[in-house]
Amino acid sequence: METVLEYITVGLLIIVLVIAANQMMSASLGTVVTVREEQLYTVAQRIMDKILLTPGYPADWGTNITVSADDMQDFGLALNGTRAPYIVDPDKVMRLANLSTLPNPLLLNSSRLADLLGLRGTYGFRLVMKPMIVHDIQPLDWYQPKGSSQNFAVKFRVRVANWYGLGLPNANVTGIYVIVKVDPGAGGTGPQLEEKKIFTKSNVTGALGETILDFTNVVQQYLSTQKVNKWFFSFVVIHTVWHGFVAVYGYTSLAEGSAPLQGYIIGDAIILSRDLNVTWVPKKSGAVIFKDEVVQLVPQYEGLLNITGITWCRSQPSDPIWCQQVAGKVLPSSPGRYVIGRIQYVEKLSSHVFVFAQWRGKPVGVVINRIPDIDISYGARGAQPANSVTLTRFVTIYNYPYVVQITLWRSVEG
Repeated sequence: METVLEYITVGLLIIVLVIAANQMMSASLGTVVTVREEQLYTVAQRIMDKILLTPGYPADWGTNITVSADDMQDFGLALNGTRAPYIVDPDKVMRLANLSTLPNPLLLNSSRLADLLGLRGTYGFRLVMKPMIVHDIQPLDWYQPKGSSQNFAVKFRVRVANWYGLGLPNANVTGIYVIVKVDPGAGGTGPQLEEKKIFTKSNVTGALGETILDFTNVVQQYLSTQKVNKWFFSFVVIHTVWHGFVAVYGYTSLAEGSAPLQGYIIGDAIILSRDLNVTWVPKKSGAVIFKDEVVQLVPQYEGLLNITGITWCRSQPSDPIWCQQVAGKVLPSSPGRYVIGRIQYVEKLSSHVFVFAQWRGKPVGVVINRIPDIDISYGARGAQPANSVTLTRFVTIYNYPYVVQITLWRSVEG
């Protein structure tokens, strides 16, 4: 009997020891996981501060297009010279944009970005940046003046959403419809800008964040009195106010579709697709600059637009020295894909630039949005969700709210 009791006692003791050891291992493992998560969070905070609070080196790497990704020694998006935190440089942001219709020849890619942030080989990351308020515009109706080959979008469905994609109800939406009339010129005089016409419509979004802006009557009334031998460029600027937050969005389209109606402006350089014809544009009025400070303070829509000229590089010996430097430094491998020009003047607060061009013989307006959506990823996502950290910050770009989010994970867990 005593022997049996001894066996039972030993068995119970072994069970207690096993349970205690398991608890100690679980506690130790939990402590290690917590420490590793805190370390990852600290690294993510350091990277986020580096991105948003430092200008990088050279500090003018955004506006100086002769600075390539290989020339950079440090990365940061802060506006150089500003004393306020969390203000990002739009030209630096544009160096990260990569449009699906036109790859960015000055792109700072994810691998080089990982090098500059000190993350290569150790961490993977995803960097997402976008406006806090986003717009989606769909043309619903078109108008073709009698005797003209041009079609004009005149009715639009506008959807306003937050950066998660959820519709924003009760947002005040103002559409600013702009028509620029150009005389194509005859007898070698060249194209001449004659006038710009501005129409506005306002509405409030419904429960799903959608509203309709209809310019049919005013556009028809204006174009019906114009001569068909003139060229007309049209575009729309959407100005939205939602609970004190403001956002703008530029839009242009062709009824035929497929035209490369996007581009880049970095510093004073404009980069478009070479499929567009820009050789005929008026030298003193090649683009329209949207003056955001006017619409933010007082909506005096007639003063929203500035006309400026563009000097286009035409791959000729007579090109300015600037063009020759750009062609050799920026576009050495793909000169047949892009056309580059130098804009004469850019407002400091100009979120959009609309460039005059031709597409298959028809006048078109190319919209350049200087508040782009950015989504950059580096490294394979092999870590578990518990071993990744996501940080979100709100910054300003052209005085508009802009969201920056970084997700960081270790490339190898162990």
